Amino acid sequence: MPARPEGQPSARTTRRLWVTRDFTPSDAAGILALREATFGAVDKARLLPEVWRWQFLDNPAGRGWVRVAEHDGRIVGQYAAIPTRFRADGAERVLAMSCDTMTHPDYQRQGMFVALAQELYDALEQLGVPVVWGFPNAASRPGFVGKLRWFDVHEFPTWVKPIRSRYVLERYVRSAPLARALGAVGDAFYRLATPRPRVPRRAAIRPLAAFDRRFDELWARHADLARLVQVRDAAFLRWRFSAVPAFGYEPFEVLVDGRLEGYVVLRVLTLFDLPFGAVVDLFPCPLVDDEVTREVLSFAQRHVTERGAAFLTALLPPRQERHLRAFGFVRVPRALNPRRWYLGGRCGPAEEAFFRDIANWYITYGDSDIV
Repeated sequence: MPARPEGQPSARTTRRLWVTRDFTPSDAAGILALREATFGAVDKARLLPEVWRWQFLDNPAGRGWVRVAEHDGRIVGQYAAIPTRFRADGAERVLAMSCDTMTHPDYQRQGMFVALAQELYDALEQLGVPVVWGFPNAASRPGFVGKLRWFDVHEFPTWVKPIRSRYVLERYVRSAPLARALGAVGDAFYRLATPRPRVPRRAAIRPLAAFDRRFDELWARHADLARLVQVRDAAFLRWRFSAVPAFGYEPFEVLVDGRLEGYVVLRVLTLFDLPFGAVVDLFPCPLVDDEVTREVLSFAQRHVTERGAAFLTALLPPRQERHLRAFGFVRVPRALNPRRWYLGGRCGPAEEAFFRDIANWYITYGDSDIV
């Protein structure tokens, strides 16, 4: 797509001075500078050039599609998507995952986001990739839905299992010793009321050195787990969870009677200034049956507790959330939830009913670009 000047008036200038164009690999430094100006130091790993290359150039599904806005030689806006391989009703196809939408603070309210997005969507249509999906945040969702013909698929609740509630109490109780004491009492009562994590009886859960060819066979066995599921073959798993050590992912294989039956990926990270343990990916779910699935969740809790997590969180398709409830996860009330997980998309009218139905999707945190 050729560079195109934007000449309409804006709130801050009488004429838009930025132009839009496709990105090139040499834009990495400018894009990362824009990311820092837009988001600050949130998720510092995303500011590393090698992580940018991993996401947009080294993806086994293909190179990313990125449209940028430029002014005076500086990149001041971006709309991006990466190719994602999905199995949809038994056939593999490529969908575009919207990610890393950025507008420099000095250039907001000039129509840049919508202009860049629409240009990229037009190009994707020409490439035969008409379906775009992603996780818009609360700030960008109105623009996606109101101006770019996105539809809401689902708002996922935030599920957590408290481990050390004193971290939250310390925000509201001035006395640190009192917060620790109240937290200890509250955690003790919670442990009495919910299932305790136990050492697995049937499952052997072991650290995974590499996603080898066994995971291609695992994917083949469970590819029809849902009508719409991102391809989780060995190539994808190596790229997603092993290629960037800075993310701190910890993958584990799950064997039952010596046979590989699935995997779980864990991560301990700071969210909302609290140490969280996350079940980033669990596949398949249920893993063999309810008992083994609970053993995997028990293992996850014990593992992240040893690493100092205050909470354990997980995201699963609605039909599988019963496993979280049964193990003592609770939903954060919507009014208190600092991070709402919206899943949305856009496509042609003929396919909208299929992609709009959350019952068709298999989604975990591992499908997002956030956790």
